[in-house]
Amino acid sequence: MLDLTHWDFASRGLVNLNGEWEFYEDQLLDPSDFIQETPHKVSYLKVPSIWRGEENSKEGMNRKGYGTYRLKVIISNEEEIYGVKLNSVRMSHQLFINGKLEGGIGQPATEKETHTPGNTPYSTFFQTDEREIEIIIQVANYMFMTGGIVNSIQFGMDHDINTLTGIQFGINVSAVMIFGMFGAYHLNFYLLRRREKPYLYSGLYLLALLTIQLFSGEKIGLKLFPNLPFEFTYKLLDFSTFLSAVIIILFFHSIDKRLLSKQKILQMLAPIMVYLVTIIVIPYPTVSEIKPLFFLYLGIVVLYLLGKMLYLYNNKDPDSTNRKEMILFIGAIISLGIYMTFGILYTENAVDTALVGTMGVVGFITCMNILLALRFTNAYEKTEILTHQLMISNQLKDEFLTNTSHELKTPLHGIMNITSYLLDDEEHILSVKQKQNLRLIKDTSIKLSMLINDIMDLTRLKHGELRLYPTVLDLKVVTQFVFDVLEFELLGKDVKLVNLVDSDIWIVADENRLRQILYNLIQNAIKHTEKGSIKVSSHVVDDKVEITVEDTGLGIAEDRYEEIFEYFVQVNEPLPQDGYTSMGVGLYISRKLVEQMNGYIRVEWSEVGIGTRMTFMLPSAVHMHVYREAASTFISQSLMECNDPLDFINHYEYTVLIVDDEASNIRILLNILKRHHYNVITAFSADEALAKLKEYPQVDLVILDVMMPRISGIELCQMLRSQYSILDLPILFATSKDSSQDIALGFRAGANDYVTKPFDADTLIARVQTLIAMKTAIEEAILNELAFHHAQIKPHFLYNALSSVISFCYTDGEKAAYLLSMLSQYLRFILDMDRTTQFVPLHQELELIHAYVEIEKARFGDRFEFVAHIEDSVRAREIPSLCIQPFVENAIRHGLFEKEGYGKVSLMIDEGDEYIKIIIEDDGVGIPDDLLYQMIKGDGKVGGIGIQNIRKRMDVITGATFTISSDLGVGTKVTIYLPVHHDGK
Repeated sequence: MLDLTHWDFASRGLVNLNGEWEFYEDQLLDPSDFIQETPHKVSYLKVPSIWRGEENSKEGMNRKGYGTYRLKVIISNEEEIYGVKLNSVRMSHQLFINGKLEGGIGQPATEKETHTPGNTPYSTFFQTDEREIEIIIQVANYMFMTGGIVNSIQFGMDHDINTLTGIQFGINVSAVMIFGMFGAYHLNFYLLRRREKPYLYSGLYLLALLTIQLFSGEKIGLKLFPNLPFEFTYKLLDFSTFLSAVIIILFFHSIDKRLLSKQKILQMLAPIMVYLVTIIVIPYPTVSEIKPLFFLYLGIVVLYLLGKMLYLYNNKDPDSTNRKEMILFIGAIISLGIYMTFGILYTENAVDTALVGTMGVVGFITCMNILLALRFTNAYEKTEILTHQLMISNQLKDEFLTNTSHELKTPLHGIMNITSYLLDDEEHILSVKQKQNLRLIKDTSIKLSMLINDIMDLTRLKHGELRLYPTVLDLKVVTQFVFDVLEFELLGKDVKLVNLVDSDIWIVADENRLRQILYNLIQNAIKHTEKGSIKVSSHVVDDKVEITVEDTGLGIAEDRYEEIFEYFVQVNEPLPQDGYTSMGVGLYISRKLVEQMNGYIRVEWSEVGIGTRMTFMLPSAVHMHVYREAASTFISQSLMECNDPLDFINHYEYTVLIVDDEASNIRILLNILKRHHYNVITAFSADEALAKLKEYPQVDLVILDVMMPRISGIELCQMLRSQYSILDLPILFATSKDSSQDIALGFRAGANDYVTKPFDADTLIARVQTLIAMKTAIEEAILNELAFHHAQIKPHFLYNALSSVISFCYTDGEKAAYLLSMLSQYLRFILDMDRTTQFVPLHQELELIHAYVEIEKARFGDRFEFVAHIEDSVRAREIPSLCIQPFVENAIRHGLFEKEGYGKVSLMIDEGDEYIKIIIEDDGVGIPDDLLYQMIKGDGKVGGIGIQNIRKRMDVITGATFTISSDLGVGTKVTIYLPVHHDGK
């Protein structure tokens, strides 16, 4: 009973009907049941409260079931109109006031089959002529995880109830409008600029919050659509709640990639995705039972994200823009946490109002919009600054190139003229070597003059001018170079590039322009070919070379053979759908370039859906053999005049191999390297370079030209990398092509570094010294680490062995003597081992293993058995020192001695074709999966110094591998493959 006779409704407003109510468990009683005053089993429950399933308690109600609440309210003025506001009664109820049915949602029932669930807030009004008001509420729940009257019931004057209802409804409508407005705004912003993924996720998240808001609080959605099925509504609510969690995690990742890696995102989202599937396929009562576990998981995720944000914030520059963004980022996650926490607390009646949760979501939207606006503003300002800087830089660049080129031409021509004058040598006062150096100066000056002319052409191109410089080119090498550059575009396609150009095909063309033509044709073919091949072939026709590019792509309609070579002039016509359009100017430029090089280009054959064959003709170098003979004669005469051999070896510590088809380049590099005390070996072709490497295996560095006849530098580099690792033999590319594509191609082929022609001596020597220092440092590090491992004699092992010797001296003298001899042999192998070499004969490693095993057997008796199967032919082979003994030791000490009973370790070594196979296997305790994973990936914190050392030494031996497999309680198996090692090399 609640006595409100002294409650002034006019001044104090509404009152919450909180407190103990009569409760009749497992009974649905009507007002008539209380008029008859039939005795019923009565208990008392607090309102508001939820049914928590306290089955063993005298008080309380099971989480699912039915019952009747009853309360008497005494008022002082019975002539007023009163109202009652019910917010959440799970999951169905009927409201009786003074014997009349005044409201209800759903249909409570004693059986689940006849029960109709429903839970929508509403208000009801009544007038009474009595001072005592009886309120009876029948409640039933079979659908939700808990039942009962969840939120306070407000009682008071009708106008106060109307005001409360209007405020709560207005808050919910405002939230829905805010979510909808900002969600649509963010999605529209994303549609305008699809690269801004944060706007996509934030828009979707706000729309998910809109759905949640529609079916929570005042449940506007159910009031608008009262016929929506209960299970569909609540599944939609739960689905939207957890889907919003998925979206917000993706949103945070899109804002700062360092917050979550892709792997962590997948791991974090996996439980939520499982629950989303569960919501769809499993009945709602079961879904509601497991929902609290996933809400707890979401809370942990929010705390983790907050902690990661604080960590990133502390590592930011205090004055950086990113730090300001991170403050807003942290504010957004805190606001989101407040929204989630207070939303749950309000739902479970832990707090009286949802206003704090609503303010939390407003704070989240505010922080998120300020953050995105700040990012957009910063990006826009940076774009404006960069645009302005680029415009100024472009103007300055043009002025600089024009002025500098003109200024350089005068002194450069002076150098060329003076050099020509000195080479005349009418007084015969110059030596042969001086003349040769002057010729190098002149040749270099001519190349520099050509470079300056190229720079000046950049300005002329803006005025519609085009200048070509035809040279004699090896067509096969140029084609292969273009193939290598475009090979990355074949990723994901079943297409092969086939170079069918005949060897020794020489043409007269501008090299850069020829490459441009081939780029356009081959790239166009790649774009429109999904399967098959793209072939480039050549045929000599009189004094012309016919070059054909054939693909198995989409093909071209016959009426468009000429159209595709035209400049883009289509305005109103729809673009063809067969892939070949005049949209770009690539084919147009290709035609102009071919025509200016005295050739022509055409579509020779094409059929839609089958393929296309394009052909262009360029002049053939018909007198190429004369040119080559003259060049060869010039080189020979130069070498005879100089009388200096090009191979300069056995004078200094380090040796460099130079591979270049131009004698002048070789001579320049030779002079530079000799002056800095390097041995030099030279080669004019790839074949000669491979032969020189076999003849002189002690080469420390290769300086390799990119453009060479027959086999290009790129191909030679790939051939070398199949034999030598990037640490064993550094390769320095010398190239006149310094575009990003050319440089990237060189690094993909396996180059360590590159230097552009013409050479700057200081830069070249600096790069040479760096690469050789790198190789030397790696070799020294490996040897030092090997020596370090040699020094890892375990103190406790020696102590235990000596303790065993002492104990056997009193009981078994012969065994003590044997143990001492084995320990002496073990120490002799360890201490006498050569620290300067990585390799030892296998039989020496086996003797060390034998000594170690015998020591352990003497100490532990018959605790284990060691079995070795080694082929006789392999005992003389050289292997990396101490690459087997540490694994045998680990197998015995950690595999066997950590388990109870008898154990066995086996060692098997046999030889195959060009490899040695080593297996160490035990039946010990095994290795846990997490530790095994870290050992396999090479984590330096696990596995002991021996395993780390072996892994690092294996990494630098080409062809060497080792794997570890293990099962707990079964054992561990280590498999090592070593390339057959000859003569310690």
